[in-house]
Amino acid sequence: MNRTINKTALFFALVSLALAAATIFYASKAEARGRAMRYRDEQAMNELVAQLSQMDSALNKLKSAPEGRSLQTAAAKLWQCAETAKSCMSSLSLPDGALDKTQKYVGQTGDFAYYLLFSAAGGQQVSLEHRQALQSLCRASQSLTEELNAVNGQLDRGRMVFSDAREDQLPLSDGLSGVEQEFPEYASLIYDGPFSEHLTYAQPRLLSGLPDVDLQQAIRGAAAFCELPVTSLSLLYEGAGRIPCWCLTDGKGITAEVSKQGGIVFGYRNSRFVAEAQVAPEDAIRRAADFLARRGFKNMKESYWSRYDNTITVNFAYTENDITVYGDLIKVSVALDDGEVVGMEARGYLMSHRDRTLPRPVLTESEGSAQLEDVLTVRSGKLALIPTSGQDEVLCREYICENGDGAHVICYLNAITGQQENMFLLIEDENGTLVL
Repeated sequence: MNRTINKTALFFALVSLALAAATIFYASKAEARGRAMRYRDEQAMNELVAQLSQMDSALNKLKSAPEGRSLQTAAAKLWQCAETAKSCMSSLSLPDGALDKTQKYVGQTGDFAYYLLFSAAGGQQVSLEHRQALQSLCRASQSLTEELNAVNGQLDRGRMVFSDAREDQLPLSDGLSGVEQEFPEYASLIYDGPFSEHLTYAQPRLLSGLPDVDLQQAIRGAAAFCELPVTSLSLLYEGAGRIPCWCLTDGKGITAEVSKQGGIVFGYRNSRFVAEAQVAPEDAIRRAADFLARRGFKNMKESYWSRYDNTITVNFAYTENDITVYGDLIKVSVALDDGEVVGMEARGYLMSHRDRTLPRPVLTESEGSAQLEDVLTVRSGKLALIPTSGQDEVLCREYICENGDGAHVICYLNAITGQQENMFLLIEDENGTLVL
């Protein structure tokens, strides 16, 4: 009996020791992880403050730099510092939204610097409005740098901590909340870039001036588009955003998005199962083009296509006077089992399409071809209107070339200035074309 009791006691003692050891082990690991996170946060915060200080210095140089190399150098430095600052902020262990205004400011400033660098490299001078914007950014930078230096000083003195604050300490999130609440005002940046303020208010150009439609009008239009009885469609939800819409469904897998202004179907999906492929990609592309033409989307030309499982998606771009307008894009998906169109997405087309007055090209096709690198062999050339990151458009000479490795490269030269606007690598296989 005593032997049994001793064995039981020994067993529980060993279990207790094992549990205690495990507790100490995992507590030690948790403490080590906590130290590593605090070290990472401290490093990121110190680097963020350093990069913001360098941004402030670069802005001071850029705002008064003469045209030419000194301006380009200051713009390049500002862009580089902004990119590093963005990386630092993403590394900080902070609640979502804790640095929203700071992130927006840094992103806009860096992108604006890149825009000025690119413009200066192309021979453009900085406008008076952009000089004034730099003055405003500089004042905001000085204030932001001082505020974050003060927060970092509190961290260094132990009066503020990243987490687990004592009664005599403040969490970093509180300190940053004060920075965000007192964030300095600065001028709206209007330029050709993805952070330009004008993009916040961009409206679908195709819908401008068109009348609104009610739900019943939307249902009738969608029924004709989907080739379904009017009675088969009902409201699924009302969409908001830049293109307010009626989203309709037949309850069996078909959905259609109809713009409330203009009543245009710009989204269509049939989520049915697609069986084994029986239709060739070339035939599917012809069916997709016919689908668009019969629904009023004229002058659309196939650009690139890609295949996923047994469905092919074709990118169509609007063409006017033999100029491909890449901003006016529509994607059509075709099931390869029977060639039925099972999807269409025309949001970009609604946002971009309108009547345009296009400039006459100055650069000839042969002149542009002669400017390309010797390692590229031109296979074809044409005119194209390409969108920029800020919703502007540039008329270009588009050249599809082959490099020394046999890969296809697409080059865009500004048809007015001859400046290179962009370059992409085309990855082509049996599943279509990927543009990198």
